[in-house]
Parts: sequence; structure tokens; C-alpha cells
Amino acid sequence: MSNCTADWKGILSIYNMAFSRRETALLLIGDFLLLAVSLWVALGLRNFAFPAPSYFLENLTPFIPVFLFSLVVFYIAGLYEKPTRPARRAMGERIIGAQVANTLLAAVFFFVLPLSIAPKTILVIYLIISVAAITLWRFYSMSHVAPRERLAAVLVGHGAAVDEVAEELTHNDRSVVRLVARIDIAAETSEPLSARVKLAVSKGAQVVILDARNAFVARDLPALYGLMLHGIIFVDFSAFYEEAFERVPLGQIDYAWLLDCLPREHFIYDIVKRALDLGFATIGILMGMVVVVPSVLVLLATGGRPFIFHERIGRGGALFRIIKLRTMLFNDHGDPELQKQNRVTRFGRLLRKTRIDELPQLVNVLAGTLSFIGPRPELPQIARVYEQQVPYYHVRHLITPGLSGWAQIRDYDAPRGGADIERTRRKISYDLYYLKHRSLTLDLAITLQTLRALATFTGT
Repeated sequence: MSNCTADWKGILSIYNMAFSRRETALLLIGDFLLLAVSLWVALGLRNFAFPAPSYFLENLTPFIPVFLFSLVVFYIAGLYEKPTRPARRAMGERIIGAQVANTLLAAVFFFVLPLSIAPKTILVIYLIISVAAITLWRFYSMSHVAPRERLAAVLVGHGAAVDEVAEELTHNDRSVVRLVARIDIAAETSEPLSARVKLAVSKGAQVVILDARNAFVARDLPALYGLMLHGIIFVDFSAFYEEAFERVPLGQIDYAWLLDCLPREHFIYDIVKRALDLGFATIGILMGMVVVVPSVLVLLATGGRPFIFHERIGRGGALFRIIKLRTMLFNDHGDPELQKQNRVTRFGRLLRKTRIDELPQLVNVLAGTLSFIGPRPELPQIARVYEQQVPYYHVRHLITPGLSGWAQIRDYDAPRGGADIERTRRKISYDLYYLKHRSLTLDLAITLQTLRALATFTGT
């Protein structure tokens, strides 16, 4: 049973598409209608009368771009992400951030660009009403938008990843799957696994989530195939985990999984991606000169070289040097003794906060040693530690590293500074997910969410 070639027509298509698409469509329609209603209410309050249809349409036209840009901002802010529990915890902060951005965008549209409404007080009233309406609607939908029918599932397995799925299915009422039974294959019992699964099915379980690669589970699979004839849906655990969390369960995979799942040919994608890298890097360098040149002059005036060069591990494990603006007193080259004497300068702190120090890396993108999107390159000495202690770490070197990547925007607890084995295990699970699913669509999603990180000075 292959994780990657099996056609999970049942639960995965439902989990990742049916409810997610229905919820996303509902949220999109609700957001757009509320923005339009907010304008209608603003016009009514401004004139102390119900707005006539012609008057409403006259003012609606210049607001259409504002509505569309608001929806784009909502997407960048992550308001249409899959409803997992971690996403729900961050939703309040995202809503507030998106609404602040939308307010600024609306101000730009009507006070800077040649769009007109009369009077401008309509815009102020609209912003107040729309911010309140969208915020209330989003918090309401977080608690009340749920699947019409939640499928009962039995979870078979053992380990941290299985615990994580059990926690998600138990406490996330917006999942289309609810956990009704759990079978720990590590627990000692004389009862065969097939008998325990059949018992759970007899009590109402419609879905069986299990690791078909596990030897203990595989031994009992022949006795379970008969359940398929009765409409029971079998789902491979690793595939389900990926759909739920958009990363790979590192403890559940092996080299057979890598050979089976990692793509072999991406010829057209690689050509298009490289062309986009060249085009946007050229544009970025030309535009970035506005801030890079003054920064270089300041760094020269304060002593020391303006640029530093750090060695990193690139595609195929080859070494290359990334170019950055100097943000510390000097380049310590990672030497522990020199690091004790080094520190971030005041101007360097500003460069780091605004990410201006990373703009020279666009030269690396032009050279082809970096891409805009890919696993973030690591220091050689730290990479050597990870290659020895983190399973499949070296696999990330199959593709060109990037300025931003899936792990950078999805992993909120990424390692910083020195070697961190446990956090890197989680980070590589995101890198492997990207290697398996990389596409122009995924790259676009990463790019948009990277813009959110840059705008809010967050990310890794």
C-alpha cells in the first residue's frame, strides 16, 4: 500500500477539499458581502436615510478595488487557512493585523490614488463599520462554521505523531473527522489488532486511520480488507497527517517512503521557477539600491566592511557564500571566541528588523546558488551535526535553498542560533513536505505568506 499512489477517494478528499473548500467559499462570500453591507450602512449613516440604489452603486464602483484588495490581505494574513487548532489560536492576532492593513490600503486608495468619493467621511464611517463587522463575523465563524457531518474514526498506531493527530481530532470541532476510538499497537494484549478494529467499527467507526508500513499493522491487514466491502474507509496515517498539518510525520517515514514520494522530474517547473528567480531578482536589485546604497555608505562611515560573506550548504551539499550587509561589529565567521567579543550594532539592529541586511542575497539568486523559495540554507558546522542526528536531514539538499520556505512561514518554533536537534526535527518535516509537494502554486502561497512575515517583522 503506497502512501503516494493510493487513491484516498474517501477521507482525504473530504478532509482537504470538501469542507475546506466549502468553508473557504463561505468565508469569501461572507467577507465580500459584509464589506458591501458596511458601505451601504456607512452611506445611510452619513445621510441619515436609506441610500437609493443608484447612489449606492455610484459609490460602490470605486470601492470594488478596496474590497478585492481586502480579500487578498485576508489570504496573506492566513484567514483562509485550514482550520487546525494552531491556526485557530493565532486567528485573533491575524484578524486585527489584516484589518489594520486594510485600513491603510483604503486610505491610500482614496487619499493618494486618483479615486474619489464624496465626502471622505464616508470612508471613515465605512472603515469603522467594516472592521467591526468582519471581526465579529470571523470570530463567530471560528466557533460556528463546522462540517455538516463529522465522520467517526478509529486511530491505530503509537508515538508522538499519533498523539498529535489524536489531540487534533479530539479537540478541533471544525474537523470533518472525530475520534471515537484509539488503538495503541504498543499496548500488550492477547486480542488481535483486526479484532480490536472490527470492534470499533461495530460501535460506529466509519474511518480507520493506520500506518500500513508498520510491520505489526501490516500483519493484520488481510483480515481487515473485508471491511472495505462494507464501506469502511481505510486511510494511511502518514498521508492523513500530511493533509491535516501540512508537514511530514518524521517518525513514521523511512527511505522507502522517500523513494516513493519525493518527485523525480520537475523539468518545466524548474525552468519556470529559474526564469522567475532571474526576473524578480533583477527587479529587486534595481529597486533595492535605494536602501542598500545609503546603508553601505553608513556602514563605511562607521568603520569596517559593509558586506559580509557567510558559508552555507547549497544544492547537492556544495558550499557557497551568501552576501549580507554587516549588522555586527565584525564578521566572526562563527568562531565561538570571536563571538564573545562581537555584538549587533544599533544600525545593524535596524537593518535586521527591516530585513534590509538580506537584500544583497538577491545577487545569490541571480547566480543560482539561492532561489526565492526553498529550504533555508544552514551553516556547514551546524548542518554536519544535524546530518548525524536528524533523520533524512541531508535530503533537503536535493534542491536549491531559498530566501524563504515552507518551514520559515509555517514553523512558529523554528531553531535560532546554535544547533537545536528537537526543533530541527520539526523543521525538516516541513522541508520534506515542500520537497514532495513543491509547485508554482505552493511557491506563490509561500511568497504571499512571506509578505505577511515581512510586513509584521516576524518569521524565521
